Amino acid sequence: MHQPDNPQLRQSLRDWLDKAGEDCLTWVEVHGLLTALACAPAIPQGWQSAILEEGDVPAEVGAAMESLRQRIQSQLGAGEGITLPCRLDPDEDREGKDLASWCAGFVIAVSLDEQAWHQNQDEETMAGLMLPFMLISGLDEDPALDDLWQDRKLVREMASGIPDVIEELFLLFHAPELGQDDNDDDGED
Repeated sequence: MHQPDNPQLRQSLRDWLDKAGEDCLTWVEVHGLLTALACAPAIPQGWQSAILEEGDVPAEVGAAMESLRQRIQSQLGAGEGITLPCRLDPDEDREGKDLASWCAGFVIAVSLDEQAWHQNQDEETMAGLMLPFMLISGLDEDPALDDLWQDRKLVREMASGIPDVIEELFLLFHAPELGQDDNDDDGED
């Protein structure tokens, strides 16, 4: 089921995030977080607490975020894919408004319930699917990721493939019969 776009809802959420300042995730980070939650096998309780360092997210803001999460999930379920609020450029450096920030939001959401993401999944497959987000976010200080970052062509390929990985993760958890095996071909039925 397709949910209609609601630019006013999105703008009011962005305005609240801007007012909350540095103690809060940016709009791009929140979008990454909501996208991960739309793909997630289960929604962790209290996920809104990841938005603010201290304090509670107002109920109306939480409801707006939930509505946007549902919209993203609906788009993915309809096979529409999503458009990220940033360029798929791993080298762009616009603090809080770049692909690294979006990936950080995605990784934050996964970290809220990592066990659910990895439960009943092949560890190697999940590591491969999560690699672009981990690498580009810069949140993991693994020296192997630093070495991988030096292969600029590979990093750019990973960045441009993020929309496909999002779709694959969504299918893995929400339509496993359509997931991995069907994505190994050229994507056409």
